[in-house]
Amino acid sequence: MFRGSILIILLVLLTAPAEAELRIPCLWNPFGGCSVTLVSPEYAARPVQPLNAEAALAEINAYRAEHGLNALVLDARLTEAAAKQAKEQASRSWTTHYGSDGSRPKDRAIRAGYNAKIAAENVASGQKSFSDVMRFWKESSGHRANLLRREVTAAGIAMAKNKNGRAYWTLVVGAER
Repeated sequence: MFRGSILIILLVLLTAPAEAELRIPCLWNPFGGCSVTLVSPEYAARPVQPLNAEAALAEINAYRAEHGLNALVLDARLTEAAAKQAKEQASRSWTTHYGSDGSRPKDRAIRAGYNAKIAAENVASGQKSFSDVMRFWKESSGHRANLLRREVTAAGIAMAKNKNGRAYWTLVVGAER
């Protein structure tokens, strides 16, 4: 059975177009909320597009508008918190919502000077553009919930690359007290 599954995966990847991907949930992850995505060699070879925070925010706000929600503003303090988390993840080559010091998204937002009543975070790695990240987040229930939180008013967005050029993306959404 296991060999047959691997054969099917390989056949899908070899015969699929460059944009094709196969998503497998992380069943071994005790914290949930992740998946492993296998992509075509053509997609893997593409360069990572630089992050344009204003364009990314426009994409987030368009998605929120489709669901009748308020637009978010870009906040420098949340961007600082997102940047620190993206850099830490890139340095460790691992996505997580916990900092190496045990911090959580709200802790990092507060450290950056944001008087957080709410701070939630989406992370991802390996996508080649913010549009690809958004597509991934929209398809994930936990990430989608953060994108569509009614009570948030601001966002910070960042991307960092590890030594191999893999992109680590972080979005922090929040509301102040």
